[in-house]
Amino acid sequence: MTIKFACAALAALLASSAALAANPASITAPLTLVADDTDPSYSFATVDVRQLSPDQVFDDYYTFHLDGVSDVSFSAISDPLFNAKGNVLLKVAVFDSIKLTGPNDFMGTGAINATGIYTSLSFTKLAAGDYTIALTGHAAGKSGGNYYGNLGVTAVPEPEALAMSLAGLGVLGLLARRRKAN
Repeated sequence: MTIKFACAALAALLASSAALAANPASITAPLTLVADDTDPSYSFATVDVRQLSPDQVFDDYYTFHLDGVSDVSFSAISDPLFNAKGNVLLKVAVFDSIKLTGPNDFMGTGAINATGIYTSLSFTKLAAGDYTIALTGHAAGKSGGNYYGNLGVTAVPEPEALAMSLAGLGVLGLLARRRKAN
């Protein structure tokens, strides 16, 4: 009987190890920005669905790089799964905190809604450099939880580029006025 118990315990340990390997407590994933086809100043990245085991705590990091001064927004959402009666959560991730760090070390935190299943942050005029978004939370559903998200980046024209554009428009205005006078 003790051999059966030992085999069952070993099987349970191997199953939990496999689940933990499939759903690590912490991940670090790079977010690769992709330019938008219709707006050249906007780019985005998608956070793949993160699967969590029941009662799992997570401490996840998403890294990205900015080539120039940019406005940044990030959001993540858990996709709750309810039972047929609609009152018992089977699968949900709850966010505990969200933070952004970058070239100046700690940059700030974002907001988490009252239920903890949606979080976001946004910053304007971040300097070029490498940044990390840190998400912490836990699975609260009987079957674990999951979340996914996205990052949006809008390039902000530097003052020098804006001044050159305005100067170019002024020159075009002068040329048009001169032509009209002749």
